[in-house]
Amino acid sequence: MIERESIFLKALNKETLPIPPIWYMRQAGRYMPEYRAVRKKFKNFLDMCKEPDVCCELALQPINAFELDSAILFSDILTIPDAMGLDVKFLEGEGPVFGNPIKTAKDVLNIKPFDSDSLSYVYKAVGNIRSALPKHIPLIGFCGSPWTLAAYSIEGKSSKDFLFTRNFLKENDDEAHIFLNKLTDACFEYLKRQIEAGADVIQIFDSWANLLTEDDYKVYSLKYITTLIGLLKNDAVTKNIPIILFSREPKVQLKTIMTSQSDCLSLYWSMNDIDLNEVKNKVAIQGNLNPEILLESNEVIKQETLKILQKFKNYPGYIFNLGHGITPNINPDKVKFLTDLIRSI
Repeated sequence: MIERESIFLKALNKETLPIPPIWYMRQAGRYMPEYRAVRKKFKNFLDMCKEPDVCCELALQPINAFELDSAILFSDILTIPDAMGLDVKFLEGEGPVFGNPIKTAKDVLNIKPFDSDSLSYVYKAVGNIRSALPKHIPLIGFCGSPWTLAAYSIEGKSSKDFLFTRNFLKENDDEAHIFLNKLTDACFEYLKRQIEAGADVIQIFDSWANLLTEDDYKVYSLKYITTLIGLLKNDAVTKNIPIILFSREPKVQLKTIMTSQSDCLSLYWSMNDIDLNEVKNKVAIQGNLNPEILLESNEVIKQETLKILQKFKNYPGYIFNLGHGITPNINPDKVKFLTDLIRSI
C-alpha cells in the first residue's frame, strides 16, 4: 500500500506544498531511447501493451531517469474497445485502426459484451509496477472517457474532425447513448480491477473533448464522465481513490467540468484564462506547460515554467504537469532540466 507521505497524494488532497509534485503525461514514450529499444521488438503497439513485464519496465523508465513523483500504468486507452471485439491495431504512421468499427446502429446493439477478465494482462501490469515502485511513489491507473472511446470506435481510426462520428450521433442518437452507457459500465469495471490490482490514483483521459460544442460536450461527454465518477465514488472498493480528469480543450468553463466531481482537473496547455478563485479549495489542479516549450532553449523553458509556478503559487493542491503528452521529438535532457528546475525554485 502506498505511503500517505506521498506529496502527489497530498496535492490531490488539496494541501498547499512548497514544491509541487511532478509527473508528465506520456512520460514513458518514444522520446526516450530506452523506450525505443523496447518498442522496436513489437510490430503492433497493442501487442507490447499485452506483455505485463514489458509494461512494468516501460513505466519505470521515466521514474528511474527523472525521479518523478508518480508513475502511470503503461497501457493504452483503446484496450476496452479491443476487448469488445472491435479489433484495434496500431499501424506505423497511422495510429490506431479498427478492423471492426461501429458503423451502424445495429453494430451498437450487437457489440460483444465487455468481459473485464479479458484485460487481465493490464491488471497484471498494474500489480507488477506497484510491486516494483518505491513505497512513496503512487501509481496512476487510467481509462479513456466513454466519449473518447466512442469517437475512436465509431470513426474506426484517428481523425482531425471525426466527421463520420459526429454524423453518426445525429442519425443514431438513441444508439449513441446506448453505446456510451455500455462504455461507461465497462470503464467502471476496468478501473475497479486496476484499483484492486494496486492502482493508487485514477486518471480519465477525455482526449477528444475538443470535438464537441458546449452543449454536445455536456450531453455526450460530461454526463458519462460524471456517471463514471459517481460509480467509482459509491463503490466500497474504489470510493477513496482520487480521480483526475483530463479534458482536452473543452468548450466549457472550468466550473462546468468541476461538476463531474473529479478530485483534480488536468488542464490542457491552452487553458490559461481561468479564474482560480472559482475552483480554489474545491478541486486540485494539474498542468499545464505546453509540451512544445520543451523544444526551446533552457532560458525559454525557465521563463514559461516560472509563469506557471507563479500562477499556482500557494494554490491548495497543485501538481506540475504538461498540458498534453510529451512528444517524440523532445530531448530527454530537456525533461530533466525542467524537473530539476521546478525543484530548485
